[in-house]
Amino acid sequence: MLQAAGLIVARTEGTRHLYAIETRGLEALRKWLDGFWDEALVSFKAAAEREAAKERQSR
Repeated sequence: MLQAAGLIVARTEGTRHLYAIETRGLEALRKWLDGFWDEALVSFKAAAEREAAKERQSR
């Protein structure tokens, strides 16, 4: 599964299976996670600001 996602590379040496991190795949994952968290934090901030505005209006 990790290999299919491009996150690792695997090779066989005799009876051993050797795995290594695929840096390009990891970089792509990092970019996706950064974008995900940026979007999530922006949404959270907007929701918190809406709730704060509602609370100020109800006082």
